[in-house]
Amino acid sequence: MNMHNTTLRRDRGFTMIELMVVIAIIVLLVTLVAVSLKSVRGSARRTVSLSALKQIMMAYRSYSDDNRGQLLPGYIDADLFADGEPFANLTFTLPGGTLLEPEDAQSYVWRLTPYVDNAWEVFYSELRDTGLMAQLEAEYSSGIYGPFDGLSSIVGGISERPTYGLNSIFVGGDSVHGGTDVTDRHPWTGDPNVMPIAATRFTQVKNPARLIVFGAAAKADTSGAMVYEDQSLGFCELRPPFLDEPSGAWIDPQWIMGSGGLVKQTATGEYGDGAGLPIVRSGDNTIPVAHLDGSTAAVSLADLSADMRMWNPRGVGPLGLTPAN
Repeated sequence: MNMHNTTLRRDRGFTMIELMVVIAIIVLLVTLVAVSLKSVRGSARRTVSLSALKQIMMAYRSYSDDNRGQLLPGYIDADLFADGEPFANLTFTLPGGTLLEPEDAQSYVWRLTPYVDNAWEVFYSELRDTGLMAQLEAEYSSGIYGPFDGLSSIVGGISERPTYGLNSIFVGGDSVHGGTDVTDRHPWTGDPNVMPIAATRFTQVKNPARLIVFGAAAKADTSGAMVYEDQSLGFCELRPPFLDEPSGAWIDPQWIMGSGGLVKQTATGEYGDGAGLPIVRSGDNTIPVAHLDGSTAAVSLADLSADMRMWNPRGVGPLGLTPAN
């Protein structure tokens, strides 16, 4: 009789507790797999981004070699093109013979494209939205290259919205972004008494292996909203955390670290409507950057906000003022 009861107990199957334990194990395994897949996807994206940045830096160095060590000029106001020099050596003509309007050549994109064998898509390697990429390719085929004609469905067009921004305020020069304290010191003022804030030649850079040239960038809306990870398009300028160092402490903060590690523009960073804020797209709170020596790295936003030696050619830093949360 006892043996019969024992057999019955063994045939009952799982108890409720055992079933709950099995479900918990399954949930745990699914979670681990999901985390692992996310990590793999993030790693793959970083690899693609860093590979693209190496191509871009090879092109950047080639431009400099062709121009006696001059760094590629950064963001240039279209009105300056009317003067010819010192921009006569810049490339404004596309492979089909199309002469770009000055507004379409303000950013680095079309001026650097010949040095990547005219494969402008390399500047969009972080763009994961295939529909948006198809839209940009259609605009390129239709002759819509940037903001000049106003026909682009993307604000600014191809030339303004690559996924990688150039640290143009400190590298090459920027006559538009950063407010008058910076733009009055761009390299093309024509005033011999003005010391430009940007390096225009390799020889002016103290530490090429540290200086950031390109990095993942995005554009906040005019309200200064935080830049979120799923924002698809970027911006051609990459804004440093601070702009000026008049008395040993960096001032004029451009962005701060907000909640959840997201970047938010500051009141003094509104020049250009929050343009060029660093953005995380790989899911691990790092952004891909390229340095002047050609090296690339995935750098945390916290590090980017903490050391101005990564941004300015004089290698002065770290910050004397730390962004608030």
